[in-house]
Amino acid sequence: MADALGVAIVLKLIAAYGGAEISFPKHPDDSHPILLALGKDDGKALCAYLAGELIYVPHMRPRKSARMDVLALQDEGKQRREIARMLGISQRHVRRVANKPETPNQFKLFED
Repeated sequence: MADALGVAIVLKLIAAYGGAEISFPKHPDDSHPILLALGKDDGKALCAYLAGELIYVPHMRPRKSARMDVLALQDEGKQRREIARMLGISQRHVRRVANKPETPNQFKLFED
């Protein structure tokens, strides 16, 4: 993608949607979130290049343990995409953490 459209567009995409899965419309209107985030020209070029595709946009941040943060934000009612963007981790990782059952033999240091 960087070879076809340029590094600047890719960096804008990572900054706006890093860690999320994004679907690219074939013909976005001027109010589409991708065009608003990347700018009209860059957004339309990217949508034309990836028309109809669903891709995972890497966040390019170092890995960290975020289990407690994910669970706390989920308890607050946040959507998984929003949690991923807030914590700088991938949407897939949020899904994996949120769906993983708590270990039954794990002692809790702090009871509610």
